Amino acid sequence: MASRIATLEKSLAQARNEAETIQTSNPTKSTPFTRSETTPYSLSSSQRPRDDVLVQSGSSSQYFNEVLFSRVIEDERNLESVLTPPQTSSPRQPTSSPFNALGILSSPSPSIAPASLHPPQQLAVRLWKIYVDNVDGCTGLKLLHLPTDEVKVYSVINDPTKAPLENLSLCFAIYFASTVSLDEPVTQVNLGQDKHTFLLQLKLGLEQAFAQGNFLDCPTLTGLFALAIYLSALRVSNRSKGIWVLNGLAIRIAQSLGLHCDGRRLGLSPFQSEIRRRLWWHLLSRDGRAGEDYGLENTNSLLLESNVDLPINVDDTDLLPEMKQLPASKPGWTAMTFSLINIDLAKSMQNLAAIASASSPASLSEETRVDIIKETRTRVESRLEHCNPVVPQHRLTVHCSRFLLQKLAFVTRLQWILLRRTGLDAEFVTEQNLAEALEILQPSLYSESEEGLLAQFAWARKAYPQYHVTMYVLWHLCLTPEGPNINKAWQAVEALFSGELWDESTQGFGPKAAVLAALKAKAVLVREGLRRPWQESAIPGGTQPDDPPGSGLPEGEGLSSYLLRDVGGDELSANNIADEWPDWETLVQNFQFDRPDVI
Repeated sequence: MASRIATLEKSLAQARNEAETIQTSNPTKSTPFTRSETTPYSLSSSQRPRDDVLVQSGSSSQYFNEVLFSRVIEDERNLESVLTPPQTSSPRQPTSSPFNALGILSSPSPSIAPASLHPPQQLAVRLWKIYVDNVDGCTGLKLLHLPTDEVKVYSVINDPTKAPLENLSLCFAIYFASTVSLDEPVTQVNLGQDKHTFLLQLKLGLEQAFAQGNFLDCPTLTGLFALAIYLSALRVSNRSKGIWVLNGLAIRIAQSLGLHCDGRRLGLSPFQSEIRRRLWWHLLSRDGRAGEDYGLENTNSLLLESNVDLPINVDDTDLLPEMKQLPASKPGWTAMTFSLINIDLAKSMQNLAAIASASSPASLSEETRVDIIKETRTRVESRLEHCNPVVPQHRLTVHCSRFLLQKLAFVTRLQWILLRRTGLDAEFVTEQNLAEALEILQPSLYSESEEGLLAQFAWARKAYPQYHVTMYVLWHLCLTPEGPNINKAWQAVEALFSGELWDESTQGFGPKAAVLAALKAKAVLVREGLRRPWQESAIPGGTQPDDPPGSGLPEGEGLSSYLLRDVGGDELSANNIADEWPDWETLVQNFQFDRPDVI
């Protein structure tokens, strides 16, 4: 059925394209494929590049070049309506949310003293300890040097009114991340107040500390640490493109402070150089996630071009401000191990993207990709072999690193398959691929119940939803609505949509989430289309609507082929499909992807 539906959809799309296409000669790979309200296609389907997409609506436009996301938009034409929602007559007022990132660029308010927003001493001490236990080193967020930074924190706690604004901003970012890491019931016990209200207070304190300290014009290293921690915590409940834009701002600030040059070559002390390396590589590795989050693949990433040395694998207690030289990197687990693994994985992803961008589809070698994955796995496993899974931090490192390795291999394999092909076929949407995708999603869905030792880190899972793998599963459900893993796939989709991809506090979903929601809607319609004939009448031969698919049908014929044959089979024309297929423009024209209340 999937094969026939795919053929029919492509026939319909080709018929429409022939009437709407503006022919253009000699396109190059770098020429973007543009869509707008007046010219749906600027190149014929045989000429268009497959990885550059520009969706336009009036004076606004959105660009995408990550191959999985671009190909979905390419093949699902009606998704343009989701990416270009209708303009309202009056702009919506910004919501009062602790996860709205606009305040970072706010103006100073002389009537608000940042110190007045600092929490009471006892609560501040509790939040610092929560940060050390729940946030520091979690999912690669190892930035602070605890022995020296806790002096700054306790100095602020002792007397916020005398603290430098940069230290106040650091404390507000730490408190914000600590609060985000707590579940709602635990928050009430620890804070003694409403979580949402308290986060708004911390957010305002951070923004005013930045604004009154003139952070953009006079940035400091401590302030940049505060911004990096804040953005990492903010994206747990804010998935908008603004977070990625602000991360780019942080990288530009880092360059203004010279972090793109290794401190050793700048004459800095070994300790200063090492701390700066941690921050620089953290910002770059987070920036590399944009391909999955927003459909933007940066093939000229600083991850590959930076000449800054990697941080060394040591604990904070091994580093002293007065040391004359750095200690040797440890072979075993340290608080930096997970961060270093994250950096390695991000560099491998960018390396594969750069190779794919520089190669023609015919010259893409699967052996090259496999070799890079193998080398990455060898390096990662050499770090993991010293971990003791009984210790929660070690267990987190092993659990997440192997999950990310499996995901890297799966996603890049799909990307390279798509780059080598001009269209989808049965070899891409396979049961093997679906089973592997579900295996990757499994830890993401059930780690909290299976990994009780990791409960304190469960919050961070929401910061990085599995967009790529979820998109493949939904794509598969649209094209192949039947199979041995379909029920399991739907269970995974429903679980992701109910908790990991969205919840009541999430805002600023961005284009990727809008496409996922639309794909899910189409998959539901395809599934309901299969069920409808069963509900209306019994299949000839005595089979009832509730019978398992395929029972009572002619030998060797499944439900899909029977239904297609029953309504015309191969003789079904594109016009008939056009009449029966859902009107996607109507379905998604009012879908506002940046509103949390529409899911």
